[in-house]
Amino acid sequence: MLIIAACKSNNSKKSIDKTEKPQKDLIVYTLKDEKSFDKQMMEIDSFVLAYGKFASSLDYGKEDKTNIQVDAHLDNDENIVKLVENFTDKDATSMGTNSFYLHDGKVFMSKEIFVTNSSADFSERISYYAPNGICLKSKERKAVSEVLLQKAKFEAVPKTVCSIDRAMRALNHEKEFATTFQGFIQSGKDSYMIVGTPGSGGYTSALKVRSTDKFIAEIRKDELRYLNGTIYLEFEKIEEVGGFTYQSLIKGSWTKEAL
Repeated sequence: MLIIAACKSNNSKKSIDKTEKPQKDLIVYTLKDEKSFDKQMMEIDSFVLAYGKFASSLDYGKEDKTNIQVDAHLDNDENIVKLVENFTDKDATSMGTNSFYLHDGKVFMSKEIFVTNSSADFSERISYYAPNGICLKSKERKAVSEVLLQKAKFEAVPKTVCSIDRAMRALNHEKEFATTFQGFIQSGKDSYMIVGTPGSGGYTSALKVRSTDKFIAEIRKDELRYLNGTIYLEFEKIEEVGGFTYQSLIKGSWTKEAL
């Protein structure tokens, strides 16, 4: 279940201005062979680039430099058609992007692109799936640069399932990505609320508090009282001149119904 209200973003580069672009329906192909799978993937990419709506997870990170952020691209009925998981592994040993393409609510194709920092090797792996989740085929290509990767030929490799589960948990603030209150920090004149999983070694995320409403004021009166309480929130991602981006808290609540 996608919690769109908790993942709002009005990033001007990705939001849709309906007065400028007419909507169109996503073309849906019957998936019967590799060619039709690839055709559906290209149709989805074209659709989300020009017309699609999207929802974003928070930017999550750990002290060991692990990071993850997810964007869900939606069709006109707000069904997920593409999920993009951007990640950096522990100690920044590797980083990449996992893209999942969905057909009737199920992953039919995944594309993994990642680079290993120690060797600067670039890899791309594509896997195709049956409706029951079984991997039908995987193929991979490698190169020493991102440019050369696009020119390299794919070779068959053992069938490999790239799971969408972690990305969905991040998008929906579940389990290790739960948004529990972890305190406030001050950076210059700016105040940030920290949310994440309790204890050391967990994922956390920072949201800039631009105004002190009743919800924030109550927490500030006694932070210890609210520590580790689950917050349901709305936020937006702001990009300033110069490329600096941050997450801004729009609204917070202790219950979903109050959002």
